[in-house]
Amino acid sequence: MLSEEVIEKFILKYIKNGDVVSVGTSKAGEVFLKKLALAMELEHIPINSIEFVPTSHRLAIIAQQLGIPLTSLNDKEIDFAMEFVDQVDFDFNFIKRNSSSLVRDKMIAQSARTLMVVAPEKDFVRKIRGKIPFEVAFFGWKRTVHQLDSFGHASLRQNNEKKFKTETGHYFVDVDCDEVFSLEDLEYKSKEVPGVLETGIFIGYADKV
Repeated sequence: MLSEEVIEKFILKYIKNGDVVSVGTSKAGEVFLKKLALAMELEHIPINSIEFVPTSHRLAIIAQQLGIPLTSLNDKEIDFAMEFVDQVDFDFNFIKRNSSSLVRDKMIAQSARTLMVVAPEKDFVRKIRGKIPFEVAFFGWKRTVHQLDSFGHASLRQNNEKKFKTETGHYFVDVDCDEVFSLEDLEYKSKEVPGVLETGIFIGYADKV
């Protein structure tokens, strides 16, 4: 995980008075919120000048406990967002597996005026490979998994033998792609499968890595 000191430096460098901010769901995202609250408490950023768009119920609760004002994507666009991701390529395209809802994450990424993507250096790669996550509707999910199997070995994500549900009430399916030669093709063709709601492939969203 990114060190707390580096996260603090990002906050002080990139977040300005009056910004609407968001962060992806993760342990590092929780640290980001705590450091943001500390910056407001120390008046590096004026108190109550920042609004936060939560990407999960847990982050919403933490923000409320820290006294960070919440807002909604229905009401505000996002000025600065940070995502902690699994792989990012040389064109700044990335994949994200640790998510509470890929639908929410994609909407946040599209809204953000500046999206900073953070990954370990070893995961800055020439070509993305490995498991690609998909958020799929619970209705007819077995059929959707079967169709996604044409892109690589597809399996329903489970937690202690229970189906892992997203916060929007859907399922995650992980497709093991040995090497993705065209992210654009995979993004486009997979969304032609009825039941696929969103992918963990983010093309053209990142501004900084």
